[in-house]
Amino acid sequence: MEEGQPTPQDRAALGAEVALRATTSAGALVAGAAFGLEAGSAALAGKEALDVAGARLIGQILRYREERAARVLSVGAATADLELDRFVSSIESSARLLAFMAESVEAAMDTPLETKIRALGGCLGRGVRDEAKVDEERLRVRGLARIDEPEVKLMEVLARQTGLIPPPEVPEGEEHRWPGWRRPEILSELPGFAAVLDASIARLVSEGLVLDDGIGRLAAEDGFRQMWILTDFGRDCLQLLRAVGPQGQPNEPTHPLSSPSA
Repeated sequence: MEEGQPTPQDRAALGAEVALRATTSAGALVAGAAFGLEAGSAALAGKEALDVAGARLIGQILRYREERAARVLSVGAATADLELDRFVSSIESSARLLAFMAESVEAAMDTPLETKIRALGGCLGRGVRDEAKVDEERLRVRGLARIDEPEVKLMEVLARQTGLIPPPEVPEGEEHRWPGWRRPEILSELPGFAAVLDASIARLVSEGLVLDDGIGRLAAEDGFRQMWILTDFGRDCLQLLRAVGPQGQPNEPTHPLSSPSA
């Protein structure tokens, strides 16, 4: 490499910084300051009023987010089987991939889940490796973006075998399972979710990750009709969060979204 030329690590760091500026309000103010925009001036004025502890905390938050942005790029490059320098160059050469990268990085910046960061980097890497799959992988990124540790815990429960239907719902001596997970059975697994279960389910429903299989069915004697199950897309996203290869890299999705599952 010629003297003065950026290293692959420099380019990755620059990509992370660009993504950070493009996808966070704090970064946007920094970018505005660099270009002399009004928002940048306001950010500089506000900075003068911050005490030392507050400034240090903001710096930690920005470093935390930048580290996650760089991690997404690193995992993406490994998934695409490209050197980091070439991976970043491929993204830089395509407005479509730049937008996809920004969306992937934004989804990773505030999550504490390492598995989510790896899953998002895997989605980005597969999109760069085969640009025909960008739309498919972008849908996965959007599904993953809206879920974090609480929703993953709920999805893990919904992925298990449902409980047995007790008498008198079924004849004595017969064993039948509920078609889906009802509120009482969910809360028996996640008792701390009593006050937030409806909100968690609403978020998963809005992203197409779960559906109510109790629609059209008679309510049980206890009055609970809703029976929640993972959709094919929900199972796909959960599989991405679970899938880790030998070197800690994400495995390939089991079922491409473009092909109907069996």
